[in-house]
Amino acid sequence: MKRVIFSLGLLAVLLSICSCQQRYTVSVSIYQFKLTNESVQLVSDIPIEQPLSITVSYEIADEDDEVSTVMLADGPLIDGKLELTQEVAEPTEVEVLVRSDASNPNARATATTVLRPSAEIDFVVIRKISSFSEYHSHTVLLKGNDHRSLKNDLKFSIKGDLSRVPWLTSQHVRVSVEASPSIVDGRGEIITFGPILLDQGEFSVEGDLEAPTLFSIKVSHGTDIVYELDNVHAVLEPGVDYSVVPLGEQGSFAVLADQRSLHSHLVSSWQMDPEFVALVDSRIDSRLDARWGMETEAREQYEKEHVENYRVSNQCTHVSLTDEIKERFITPYRYSYLKTNDQIVTARTEALRKILRDTRDIDLVRIILELIWRQLEVDGIYTDRFLDEWVATLFELERIVDQEFIDQFVTPRVEYLAIEKSMKLRNRWLRPGQVAPQFTLPSITGDEVSLSEVLSNNELVLVDFWASWCGQCTRSFPVLKDLYSEYKDRGFEIVTISIDDSVEAWQVDSKNYELPWIDLGEIKDGEMKGGSSPTADDYGVRWRNNSIRASMLYGINGDGQQVTPESIRSGSRRWIPNRFLIDNKGCILNKQFSNFELQKMLSTLTVGSS
Repeated sequence: MKRVIFSLGLLAVLLSICSCQQRYTVSVSIYQFKLTNESVQLVSDIPIEQPLSITVSYEIADEDDEVSTVMLADGPLIDGKLELTQEVAEPTEVEVLVRSDASNPNARATATTVLRPSAEIDFVVIRKISSFSEYHSHTVLLKGNDHRSLKNDLKFSIKGDLSRVPWLTSQHVRVSVEASPSIVDGRGEIITFGPILLDQGEFSVEGDLEAPTLFSIKVSHGTDIVYELDNVHAVLEPGVDYSVVPLGEQGSFAVLADQRSLHSHLVSSWQMDPEFVALVDSRIDSRLDARWGMETEAREQYEKEHVENYRVSNQCTHVSLTDEIKERFITPYRYSYLKTNDQIVTARTEALRKILRDTRDIDLVRIILELIWRQLEVDGIYTDRFLDEWVATLFELERIVDQEFIDQFVTPRVEYLAIEKSMKLRNRWLRPGQVAPQFTLPSITGDEVSLSEVLSNNELVLVDFWASWCGQCTRSFPVLKDLYSEYKDRGFEIVTISIDDSVEAWQVDSKNYELPWIDLGEIKDGEMKGGSSPTADDYGVRWRNNSIRASMLYGINGDGQQVTPESIRSGSRRWIPNRFLIDNKGCILNKQFSNFELQKMLSTLTVGSS
């Protein structure tokens, strides 16, 4: 019931968004067509305001592998119909191209399907036109199904009825079934069926596969809002039919195979266990409780106790921190659903590791690794539990795979994840009331400057990490200049630390922005350290997860080089700006604050003469 209430609430939000967008008079028109072996025909009653041209074609290769295009139809609809100039004699994969303006790339869109001699293929064209500008776009979607199987011995199918989720019956909801390259070594290719427009909440996919492949089912709305179907991953293989079925009572889904299969062994064997299903339902219930404020009292009591017990370093007992600052840096309250998340992660990962112990098949190992990773990634659980479970899985591999695999895939990730966990702890520990790490770095003029030296000559020092590629950093400089001008004679100093990728980039931007304060660079042996800055490490300035995940997902990087802990670090970006306000005894008064907050602190704190 809670899931239904939440879904209705989400639908109301979506309608509200659409209502707001109407102020920009964005009109959306949906036209439905039917493609047969004889023609393309408009079947919806909505008149087409602007003429549409449709092309139906396929490619064919000759004996010399020269590819040519065969046109089955190409032109505008006349009285809602376009005749095919020729028919296909056998199932043929074709491209349907719809366009209204040849000069506007947004006014054209394509879809791929298989045309058969007796086929009737429903598809829709969604046209968006904005009066706010001349922008208009088209989307072509198959309706209800994407049947592209050409070989019976390689055929699989998967069907689903998502109508139990109220907003998923909307006319703008689409489904795609997607596979990605291997997380182990990047082998394989992107395979996508759809996107398919739901037909009264239902969809059907048929395709060909030569080997078992891990797929994920993704559902999105016309506003690009993605609905996360919990744990909907499927190991699809030839000769098996699959169904998307309800999992529990709170709106989750799972995939079931119609026979004993790799999917039933790797997924259904633990996912359909009553205890696991109960955990899934419990997570949804407790997440809704959190959204509706059911744990507010418990959270407030937790925060009150932790603020009261907030401890500072023995060297910083003179620091007076407000409750507001303490609240920002205590360990966040863990809602019940987060604790249940941990239980779910542990249960399914342990189940898969148990299967992993019983196999020596490297292809099966790859699928299990992908399954564990993608489940963790989709849930967005990049936490200590995620790190522990992934490391435990990697260690499990050492008894299964050869040394080369360990050296190339296991060791770099174990080492990096250890660093990442250490960084998370560092970031969490280095908070107001602790002693700031010391450093000595070269200035833009080449002089060596130490933090202790700067602190000895000032009452308050702002340490601010930046880089030329960080727009938010450089946009803050004008306000910082004003604050520096106002407070520099009262004992306030600014130390910026560049973690740029090159000395030249740092020097050019430092000069262009005419920074009036102490500007230092993380340089070693004449080169900037960039993402691997030791000083940034000391200050717990973490890396952006997107770069980490990209490197963790694939065994090789974009240049085809083997990933190492150092290459992951050097190729990543830091979370900057990242700043610390430090007093003359070396104690952190605050961190990660805005210019407005800095101005407020400087105006209220007692700043003496230097």
